[in-house]
Amino acid sequence: MKKRFKETGFGKFLNKVIKKVPTIAGDVLEVATSGNPVKTAISKVGDLLKGSSESNEKAKELLEEFERFKLSWEKEMYELDIKLFSMEVEDRKSARDKYINSDTTIADKLAVSIMGRNIVFIFCLIAFQILFSVGTVLFLLNQVEDLQVAVTIGTSLGSVIGGAVGTVVGSLLQERNSVVGFHFGSSAAVNKKREP
Repeated sequence: MKKRFKETGFGKFLNKVIKKVPTIAGDVLEVATSGNPVKTAISKVGDLLKGSSESNEKAKELLEEFERFKLSWEKEMYELDIKLFSMEVEDRKSARDKYINSDTTIADKLAVSIMGRNIVFIFCLIAFQILFSVGTVLFLLNQVEDLQVAVTIGTSLGSVIGGAVGTVVGSLLQERNSVVGFHFGSSAAVNKKREP
C-alpha cells in the first residue's frame, strides 16, 4: 500500500513544526508544496529552523530532532519517490498494452489534437500576459502622474497574471510531455503490431 506524504517521518515532522513554531508555518507549507527535490525541501526546512532557533526554544528543540533524523528522512523520501515512479511506469505500461491491442483511432486523434492545440494555447497565453502587462502600464500612465507608481502597479498586476499563466502553461506542457512519452515508449511495439 502506497504511503502518503503526511504518513512519512518528514511529513509528521512538518506538522509538528507548523504547530510548535507558527511564525515559520507559512514558509514551511510553501516548501512542502513547492515540488522541490526531497533533499532541497528538507534542507530548506532545516534552514528555517536554524533561523528561528536563536529566539525560539521550541524551534531549537525541533532543530535538534531535525539533525538526528535528517538522513533517515532523506532515505525514506527517496524510497517513496522510487515507489511512486515504479507505479507510474507500470501504469503507463498497462495503458500502452491496452493501446496496442485496441482501435487506436480516437486515441491518436486526441494525441494529435493535444500536440497541435496546446502549443497554440501556450503562445496565446504568453502573448496575452505581455499585452496585459504593457496595456496596464500604458493605461496607468494616463491615470497616474508618477511614472514609477504606474510601472510598479502594472508590474505587480502583471506578476499576478503571470503566475496564473505560468500554472496553465505548465499544465499544457505536461500534457504534451505525457503524449510524447506515451507514444515514444509505445512506438516500436505499435509499429511491430501493424507490420503486415
